[in-house]
Amino acid sequence: MSTRTVRKASAGKAGPRPRGRRGLDKNTILAAAFDLLSRDGEAGFSVRKLGLCMGVDPMTVLHHFGSKEELLRRIADQALATVELPEPSGDWREDLRRVAAAYRDLARRHPRIFPLHFRFHATGPADHASSEVVYRALRHAGLCDAEAAGLGLAFYAFILGYALAEAEGLLRPIDKSAEAELKALDSLAYPATLALVPAFKALDRDATFAASVEAFIDGVACRCNSRRGKSRRD
Repeated sequence: MSTRTVRKASAGKAGPRPRGRRGLDKNTILAAAFDLLSRDGEAGFSVRKLGLCMGVDPMTVLHHFGSKEELLRRIADQALATVELPEPSGDWREDLRRVAAAYRDLARRHPRIFPLHFRFHATGPADHASSEVVYRALRHAGLCDAEAAGLGLAFYAFILGYALAEAEGLLRPIDKSAEAELKALDSLAYPATLALVPAFKALDRDATFAASVEAFIDGVACRCNSRRGKSRRD
């Protein structure tokens, strides 16, 4: 058999390469990517795998989004758009509560997509709409712009971290094994930990979440009130 014949035979054994489909648009790719990431998580996601699932060349995906990171950013924003985000109401405390609740809901609805929100300063239109509510609230509370920017990001870091911890199972009543481990601690070295064992066993996740958000809000209010008092004294 000639070299040319061998090459033809080998080529015939290879599977069909994904080809681009006419009419394939950005939204179709984004929807497929969203479903794949929701199912497999980021560890099981790749542009190549997405292309194979859709029957297109991976370069078609990159042509529409430029990079895998941009595709992931858009997926994160698509997820955020599925939860109810508040409009600015003029009540800065209530606005912060409602944004916090929206991100907690997001973590519950899309646990495999949720971690992407730690990666980007903003994921897109839905994220900007959420941020506008938060930044207006903090400025309305009386924070200066530098504090509103910094504490706004801190608010998101707190809410995202809390929601992820809850989704991963940290914020739930301790089981018998964890209780036994705590009770085995030296009572002289760990008096506070042992005193809290009954509270850990009866932990109410909703009450804990509400109290945590109120603690942040109270801190902002206290800071603003302190500044106002200082200004009056000056």
